[in-house]
Amino acid sequence: MFCLVYTSVANTDFGVQEIQKMLEKAREFNEQNEITGCLLFFKERFIQYIEGDEIVVKQLFDKIKNDSRNTDVTLLSENNIHNRSFQDWLMAFEHLKAENSNLQYLKLLVATYFENPENSLSPNPTSIEFWKATKLLLTTKYADRSV
Repeated sequence: MFCLVYTSVANTDFGVQEIQKMLEKAREFNEQNEITGCLLFFKERFIQYIEGDEIVVKQLFDKIKNDSRNTDVTLLSENNIHNRSFQDWLMAFEHLKAENSNLQYLKLLVATYFENPENSLSPNPTSIEFWKATKLLLTTKYADRSV
């Protein structure tokens, strides 16, 4: 099992509706290729965690790097892992624009990382702890919606 984390800048004409369409196609692809992960969108930037077979993940990342919907694609980390972090999510997604008290911590971490990656708060998107916290916060958020 393998995971990869990258960041990129969304093109200005790539809005929320386009992101939703992209997510639908990505989830279909991910289901067919046993890929799971999480995509965060904050201030016109993406941070994505992708996990699955190493060859498939790296091929997917090559496609992402050449996708005209984003620029400045930067690999943050890649690692072999023992277990999936997002095993129940074909592609978790959160637009960190909305006010949500459960996600304020996550927004703070992402904002400080984008502003100053070298001195960002820990955990940051390059760490497994960041993605564990993200999963916990998103799971809590979606559990609250079903009540």
